[in-house]
Amino acid sequence: MKLDNMVRKVYPNLMPYVCQLADLPVEEMKQALGKDQVYKLSFNENPLGPSPKAVEAMQKALLQLNLYPSSNGEAVLNRIAEKEGVQPDNVILSNGADEMIILVAQTFLEPEDEVIIPVVSFVQYLASTHLMGAKPVFSPMKEDLGVDLDAILDLITPATKTIFLCNPNNPTGTVIPADELRAFLARVPEHVLVVIDEAYHEYAVDPEYRTSVEFVKQFKNVFVIRTFSKIYSLAAARIGFGIGHADVVDAINHVRPPFNVNSIAQAGALASLDDEQHVAKSRSINQVGKELIVELFEELGMNYLPSNTNFVCVDTGKDSKFMFDQLAERGVVVRNLSGYGLTTSLRISIGQPHEMQAFVAAMKDIIETA
Repeated sequence: MKLDNMVRKVYPNLMPYVCQLADLPVEEMKQALGKDQVYKLSFNENPLGPSPKAVEAMQKALLQLNLYPSSNGEAVLNRIAEKEGVQPDNVILSNGADEMIILVAQTFLEPEDEVIIPVVSFVQYLASTHLMGAKPVFSPMKEDLGVDLDAILDLITPATKTIFLCNPNNPTGTVIPADELRAFLARVPEHVLVVIDEAYHEYAVDPEYRTSVEFVKQFKNVFVIRTFSKIYSLAAARIGFGIGHADVVDAINHVRPPFNVNSIAQAGALASLDDEQHVAKSRSINQVGKELIVELFEELGMNYLPSNTNFVCVDTGKDSKFMFDQLAERGVVVRNLSGYGLTTSLRISIGQPHEMQAFVAAMKDIIETA
């Protein structure tokens, strides 16, 4: 059997997800490092855990595992629509934000299409582009690592089908000011779908940031993606959603498999949406953690980017791999950003205060002994 003659032509561009140290669950990290205590600050997870109300709702839903879930999650759709000020036919659920990105690609991309992606942004945009055999076109960042909207406009051609924007951006934590984004969208041709990933929306603190849901009502070619994995702490449940023009949502529904979001996830999401106290506590813990490590970076003279997320991107001034390895030796696992060309930068997820204090102690020890 010759596999090369059987798989799709895009196969050489597709890579299986291979877990490196930073991607492993904590227990597996402990085994890999041979340590009893490991602090995982690499995956942008909410250290608070899910809402107690969500856990209770999910436990009740377990009693009906013999039944198929709602195929489109109508109760969750209606609650999201109410919360975001849109109609239910503007909303679609997915198996996490990752599946929504894939569904967009499967719905709109052909092999001859071009997809514009900022060069320092979430890797799933590139993976989904390759999945459909479309052509990725990378746009440069600004000097401060902000998204350069003018550079993106210059790259648009008749072959451009989609633009992916992450706002706030992963892995930098920067935001695109709302006024700049509105002006940009007004100049994007109607044949180009602008996908705006707002996975970290609830953490944004910059006064110039606003959700792009308001732009969905103004521009038919804007599609917003959100997730329950971050502020709502349901990463393992896998549930996300998209908000767009009804025609765009309907098109994606032609591709979306039925029952793509399980009933446990739906129950947890519905309960999470009504637990504002949990959201507020998550924000509070995040702010405390950010302040702890920002103070460290200022003390050490390291440049960091103002964060509107639950992580901080810092330029350590030293080789990223060296710093990653040194931190791992001390039981602290972060994200090495050298794959983005940021060869001296790390991304540190915000954990509980004691986890951030462990990071601070490890960094100080590295600098003192280097």
